[in-house]
Amino acid sequence: MIRKKQRVLQHIMEDVSYEIIKSQIPKHWVIREFNRPDYGIDLVIELFERVDNGIAETLGEFIYVQVKSVRELQLKQETIYEVGNVAKGVWIENKKSHTKLDVVKYPFDTTSIFTIQSLGGSVPVLLFVVDIKNRETYFVCVNDYIDKIILPQNPKYTEQGSLTFNIPAFNKLSNIEITNNALKFYGKRAKLLAAFSKFSFQKNEIKHIFGYKDYPVWTYRDEIEKGKQYEQDEIKTQLLYFISQIEDLDIWQHNEWQVLPQAKIDLETVKNLLKENEVDWGIVKDKVIVLWHQLTNLGTMYEDICREWFLPKIISLMTSYPTMPEIINE
Repeated sequence: MIRKKQRVLQHIMEDVSYEIIKSQIPKHWVIREFNRPDYGIDLVIELFERVDNGIAETLGEFIYVQVKSVRELQLKQETIYEVGNVAKGVWIENKKSHTKLDVVKYPFDTTSIFTIQSLGGSVPVLLFVVDIKNRETYFVCVNDYIDKIILPQNPKYTEQGSLTFNIPAFNKLSNIEITNNALKFYGKRAKLLAAFSKFSFQKNEIKHIFGYKDYPVWTYRDEIEKGKQYEQDEIKTQLLYFISQIEDLDIWQHNEWQVLPQAKIDLETVKNLLKENEVDWGIVKDKVIVLWHQLTNLGTMYEDICREWFLPKIISLMTSYPTMPEIINE
């Protein structure tokens, strides 16, 4: 017997999931569906900032989301062992130091994981797992999960059909304090990485005009500018120009990472010193060197610590949530 066109449960659950997500995201943010057709990204969230009660303006920040729907999720407790810095070495667990963490588990297909891995770490792709019955949405950054958990543990993961993600139960959109910090942090990613690149370039130029070298490598530039000396006024002009390029970046207003507002204060201090008519050049030079070392170190801190945030790891539990975990040492 012929039947009419039918609406399957998967499509109903998808619509309900989107409705739940939209109810839990700030109303002044914009959510766009991105699934015609869907190749791994379902939603794009554009972040806005309230100007006053009636107006919000775009921040030019975006989060990409893959949405998965489950009728009901169960919390399970996992033992999380202390792990060394996976940015520097392989995954080694310290079985004598651990904590307990409530998580939700989701089996994620390796095709999707590998697709997101191919995007690199600069485009934040989040997995939203929606619990339909309890109207909760759990999230985790897939890029960071890949780099900080999957690859160090299982570099040949593509030989499997799927991998089970452990998503911290803290990471739910209804938990406003954590959600605001996390999503704003992910939305700022492209701006942060662009700033780190600019800081690195400027530091290299400053080393050159001061005549400093980190490594005993002689370059073509060293050869053609051999013996060149820069006058103080010339250096001052260059430094003030560098500061003008970075002082208005809106990363400095990201109070959720407290080192950023502090770095802006240090930047203003150096700028004011450089603009004085009579300065102790030795003091200024030292402050400039320290400042640009600190600015470039932000990129190191970001890779070393910040990309661990909101993951099921002890370092994350200690640095990205409002309460400290109970660490059990045996």
